[in-house]
Amino acid sequence: MSAIDAFAFPVDSANAEQASDWDGPEGEYWARYHHEYERLLGVFDETLVEAGGIRSNDRCLDIGCGTGATTRALAGRAVDGSALGMDLSGPMLTTARESAARAEVGNLEFVQGDAQMYPFDDSSFDVAVSRMGCMFFGDPAAAFTNIGRALRPGGRLALTVWQDVAANEWITAIDEALGETRSDEAANEPTGYTPGPFSLADRELSMSLLQRADFVDITVEALDIPLAFGTVEDAQAFLETWIDDDLDDDHRAHASASLNRLLVENATIDGVLLSSATWLITARRPTAP
Repeated sequence: MSAIDAFAFPVDSANAEQASDWDGPEGEYWARYHHEYERLLGVFDETLVEAGGIRSNDRCLDIGCGTGATTRALAGRAVDGSALGMDLSGPMLTTARESAARAEVGNLEFVQGDAQMYPFDDSSFDVAVSRMGCMFFGDPAAAFTNIGRALRPGGRLALTVWQDVAANEWITAIDEALGETRSDEAANEPTGYTPGPFSLADRELSMSLLQRADFVDITVEALDIPLAFGTVEDAQAFLETWIDDDLDDDHRAHASASLNRLLVENATIDGVLLSSATWLITARRPTAP
């Protein structure tokens, strides 16, 4: 059986590695710590709702919805419409459905699928958004083309993606505290695009990919929104799970102590805050002639 045949849903061969990770150990980890990740990234949900111009009767699509926080935010604004969350990760979607049920949100649903090839009905959505979910496509131009086909003429797109690694203190400072190094994953040229969290850090690349997918009125706005890690104690417990499992006890203790110093230094009355740098990307499908 091929790697593609191993999945319970259709996956583009270019996305097989990502699907294996997110529908496996990576997705299980994010589902286990969904409270922490939703707190961390939830600061972008209202931004996306506003940037997408969500109206009460809109049909919304959330690409790479993860554990569903952004989908719930969309459904909360589109009270007479609907929200569909899509992700590769079965474990994360299980959490998303459970969270929606607890919140008694009825105008949403979740589907496991590959947005690069999912057979959306043409013009079936008014708006599509993605909170850090569009940097992992094997073929981003094909994915944005498929998403665009699902939008009605004039339909809107709103994305948040990370800027360069070096501009994101939240990751560079944590890596330094944990004694880790990170290769420069940003600034990939279109010919060298590699799926990953910083693959769309080059604003010109992001714009060109959307242009190739026939989007218009493309804007790229820099955002500087601090990420919230909770109390020092909560952040410490969560971020210690990032420590390399191969470290011996002495090196693990050193990393833990270094991490604690970082968190204490950045503690505020609103909890631990570390700066981030993202792009808010908006675009529109052309209106019908």
